[in-house]
Amino acid sequence: MTIRRMVALAVAMIAAIAAAGCAPPSFHPAWPDTQVELRDDTDREQAIDRLWVLPPGPERDRARTPIAAAIAVRISDAIEDEQPFMAAALLDQLTWLWHADPGAAGRGLAGHAALLHSLRAMFARSGALEPAVQSLILLAEIEPAQRAGRLAELDEVLGFADELARADSGPLAARAQPIALLEPTALALPLRWLVDRYVALQIERQHAVAALIDQQGASMALVRSHRDFLATARRIANVLARAGRASEIHRYLAQLGDGGGSDRELGIRAEVVADQPTADAYAELASTLRSDERAPDAAAALAVCLSGLERFPRDPGLLAAAGGDARELGRIDQAIALYEQALHANGELDAAVALRLGKLYAERIDRLATGGRPSAANAAWRAALRFTARAASSHPHSVWQQATAIAESALGHGLASQGMLDDAEHALTASLERAPSIDAYETLITIDVQTGRYADAQRWARAGLAMLGNQTVGDHYRRAKLERLTADSLRRAGKARQAAERYLEALRSWASLGDSRNLPRSIAAERALDMGRAMWWLGDPGKAVDLTMQALDRDPQSDELAASAVAFLIGAGRYRDALDAFHKGLGEPAIDEYHKVYMSLWILGEALRLGEPRDRLASEYLAGRRGDVWYEKLAQLAAGKRTLAELRTVATTGPRRAELAFYGAVLGLDPAAATPAGRHKLLEQVVAAHLVLDAEYDLARRYLEQR
Repeated sequence: MTIRRMVALAVAMIAAIAAAGCAPPSFHPAWPDTQVELRDDTDREQAIDRLWVLPPGPERDRARTPIAAAIAVRISDAIEDEQPFMAAALLDQLTWLWHADPGAAGRGLAGHAALLHSLRAMFARSGALEPAVQSLILLAEIEPAQRAGRLAELDEVLGFADELARADSGPLAARAQPIALLEPTALALPLRWLVDRYVALQIERQHAVAALIDQQGASMALVRSHRDFLATARRIANVLARAGRASEIHRYLAQLGDGGGSDRELGIRAEVVADQPTADAYAELASTLRSDERAPDAAAALAVCLSGLERFPRDPGLLAAAGGDARELGRIDQAIALYEQALHANGELDAAVALRLGKLYAERIDRLATGGRPSAANAAWRAALRFTARAASSHPHSVWQQATAIAESALGHGLASQGMLDDAEHALTASLERAPSIDAYETLITIDVQTGRYADAQRWARAGLAMLGNQTVGDHYRRAKLERLTADSLRRAGKARQAAERYLEALRSWASLGDSRNLPRSIAAERALDMGRAMWWLGDPGKAVDLTMQALDRDPQSDELAASAVAFLIGAGRYRDALDAFHKGLGEPAIDEYHKVYMSLWILGEALRLGEPRDRLASEYLAGRRGDVWYEKLAQLAAGKRTLAELRTVATTGPRRAELAFYGAVLGLDPAAATPAGRHKLLEQVVAAHLVLDAEYDLARRYLEQR
């Protein structure tokens, strides 16, 4: 063996050991993982995520059937509650289950025909044309004997919408509304006949509008009626790509000519795929579809990559590109599978792909752990560790240490969310030994602040702050969060002056991000809420409340932000302001049921503690919950529809037992809460569960301090 070969082998072995680290300790959870409940939005989204990894056929059909059934139950609830907005959103989710194999939708949805008829009636009553069209298209697929009648009804709806548009904007508006109504379903469920009809309408519209422009010029009325006209080629390409018909895109685009709505670059890319379908040709067409300024479409780009992979299954470029598109769509499991295949197929290491893979591992692990499945999260971590160790032995590089550190840090965060602090701290400190990260430092600081180990918290904060520069927006963002956590630790340690200095540093770091109008909505909202916390502890409650309300206005659709704002205001003793924040969140359709239930419980608990009247909206919301998901059972308990004994039988995890103790105490649902000593003992149980990332932990500590 040559010296060069021996050195290479040694380097590979060192890299593999570095990626794997020391053997992780045996994992012995104190309770079993919670069962998957497809009625729960988060669990269902994870199940759908896994669906895309399965190939079309019997296995995917078997996995899809219970998901569809769970969505159908949710739709039935929305119909009963007369919630057309929620029903339409759930119908979209149901339809998307067959996005990749639309031909199987008729068979798969056949058992839900009655439900779709009910939806059709609801949307007709509410005048919601888009979901009405979607319902008719699905009915045409699942009831072949009535297909002609359903398509005739579809024609009536499209014709009615076209007439309304013409009446409102004149004859120039022809075809605009039928296109707009067909497009969402054509993109979600690209059936051949539906795609053909949609594309034909787009081409007819393009010819008609181009002729009008040639004759009369581009009037404002024409522009208002056909705002998407210039993106015609893109929209045709997107729907054909999603239908798995990338090779046909050029043929249809050629019918547009060179007028408005055409796209020369897209036409060239599509022509190459049609005439010389190499792996690079598919990759370049996908790149064009995902990077368009007017209508970027990751789903279309992914479909093109997957079409290319049918011909070139081991092409690393296509695999990596498809992984990126799946990641953009939020498909964690599919993106991981594609990235792993790309790294395995590539003769050279793509460090960027390896790093993205580590972040995806982190998302998968954290999602499992925070969802009440620490054992599944630990198994996912070990699987990630095995892959990175094998990859490091083949392609030695320091990026594998970074990737595994990111994943292990996520494991630590997830375990902390379950109150498993010893395991969490081990994972977090081990991740720092692999590669330091701000995320790991932030979680360690939070754990130590919440458990009274203030010196340790400040030590972690100093190490984290030392990693940061002062050049990038990311540096300032992370510095602001660490400074505020450091201030919290100093305040709780009784060092008021030093804490005030740190709060001011946090405010300065947040201010350095610039105008909120130039920030992503979520960051601008997070900044406002965090600055509100700092201002509260600096002694300016009015400004603190103003900033908190500004945060809600900046990102009104954020579940986590809404819940964090309500919890903060309750913890700050601002019940009336918390009630205002709660009502904002309760009225926002985009905020999910899970967060609305917990906010309602907090509001009722604080009202009872203060002797305030029970909030009617919170009470009605809880009373309206049905189903067997844990948070629904808590709502039913609070509404008097379930007993404490019933919930005790299913409170099989530490977090569930802690929540039952908390709500038993603050809502008086547990007989032990009838006495101050009994209530105190229940709250002590909540704190002892060490759910340091939960609002219930903070509120329990506050209530104990105010005893």
